[in-house]
Amino acid sequence: MGKIRVLLADDHTILRQGLVDILKSYDDIVVVAEAENGGELIQKYEKVKPDIVLTDIEMPIMSGIVAAKQIIQKHPEAKILFLSMYSGEDYIYKIDSIGGKGLLSKEIIKDEFVSAIRSVFNGGTYYFGKNAEELDHILHRSKEIVNRRKKTNTTLTTREHEILLEIAKGISSEEIAANLKMGKRTVDTFRSSIMSKLNIKSLPMLIKYAIHYSESSHN
Repeated sequence: MGKIRVLLADDHTILRQGLVDILKSYDDIVVVAEAENGGELIQKYEKVKPDIVLTDIEMPIMSGIVAAKQIIQKHPEAKILFLSMYSGEDYIYKIDSIGGKGLLSKEIIKDEFVSAIRSVFNGGTYYFGKNAEELDHILHRSKEIVNRRKKTNTTLTTREHEILLEIAKGISSEEIAANLKMGKRTVDTFRSSIMSKLNIKSLPMLIKYAIHYSESSHN
């Protein structure tokens, strides 16, 4: 049986070399190419056609996710694992939605790292060791959040959107009014309209939603 051929992409040379050194100690895995950015990742994939791609999310020129999306669109059979310092559910959803096969922490222990590669090679997925039920719950919640965000973007006016992002800062109506150069009563009117449109029943619920919406809007 042949070795699992890995293409490794990360813009940090020291980290990349460390991962290469780890994989050298396993007889069934070999690193066949390395890339320093998303553009190079696409080029190297076309050249070596690896069994597994292991890529950082954040890279110069083109992110790992954008590069992976292009690879998967052309090669649906591609098996791509991501490395990141971030473990938010929105990352899991984003990777799954483009056809990625998993997400690993850069702080992952060696045995788990190799186990993830083998699992994906054999047709599985690997997201921080979460089981299928946990992953289904995360994807379901994330899909609801994405759909709600789309609804917010299409339902709210530009000014209401601005006020929602101000609410996310946890500041008072007076402070929002000062920031946006309008009266407090106007802010309160807009806030009531936002709550009505989004079917939010209380101010604490609105603040919680605004914070989550603000965070997800920047991802």
